[in-house]
Amino acid sequence: MVVLTESEKKEMCRVIADHLPKLRQLLNVTQAELGYLCGFSRIRVSQIETGKAPMSWSQLTSVMFVCSLNLRAKEYFYANNLLGPRFLQFIQRKDENIPPDVNVNVRPEFIQMYQQMVGKMPVTAYPYS
Repeated sequence: MVVLTESEKKEMCRVIADHLPKLRQLLNVTQAELGYLCGFSRIRVSQIETGKAPMSWSQLTSVMFVCSLNLRAKEYFYANNLLGPRFLQFIQRKDENIPPDVNVNVRPEFIQMYQQMVGKMPVTAYPYS
């Protein structure tokens, strides 16, 4: 399994901190709203964005969770290769020689079942192949 060093984690935190204002824009949230979604304060989001405080690893994983559920933010991550394959291999518990999964396919019947549960809410998903 891929194991990240502390210096790799710090660099990943720095990269995401540099992109945090753009990610917030893609998510269409304020600093306060992002903090609320991720479990930390607006002040901490501001400190991270201005470089007054470093982003912690747990804050990075919280931001990544929120972003992973937003198509535009997810596309931004891939288009800009923000964290690279080692992050995905680490999270997905892959060996270094096994490429990470970069997409999750959902079978149409699961989309239909979900839509029925939430009252025909539109769901965007990639078809299962």
